Amino acid sequence: MAKEVKPGKRFKYSLESVLKVRGIKEKKEQEKFADKKRAYLLEKQKEEEIEQQREERSDELRNIMKRGPISDFTKVLRRKAHLGKLKEDLDVQIEKVIDASQLLEEQRAKLIESMKEKKIIEKHKGQRFDEYKKAMEKIEMKFMDEIATQRFKHEKKED
Repeated sequence: MAKEVKPGKRFKYSLESVLKVRGIKEKKEQEKFADKKRAYLLEKQKEEEIEQQREERSDELRNIMKRGPISDFTKVLRRKAHLGKLKEDLDVQIEKVIDASQLLEEQRAKLIESMKEKKIIEKHKGQRFDEYKKAMEKIEMKFMDEIATQRFKHEKKED
């Protein structure tokens, strides 16, 4: 232990300000992580909506083809072109989801790192507190021994 413990002194951690800074940093990283997660979920939802829309349009086109003779072939071509556009949109959206996922994982790594840094300081504080308690117990035992010695000497004088 760096400093001598004095009787009657309360425990004061010398790196408390560092612990507070690490706590603030961790909280900020958690907020950033939550933002990245929201962005990822939004992009994922958009992907699912485009996929659902593509499935619906594809089913409509199949139903038209099953009905039999096609009266307006340009309508079918437009629907087919629209399906192609939806496929392109889906591919673009999948890329956005992948990018958002990568950003989320990067932020998760930063969050984990800040949590580790804070945990290190908290563990150090716990070790220092244990050392403080041991030192205080030692001082208390020394005090009790002195009282017992004084009492013994006082009783011996009276005899």
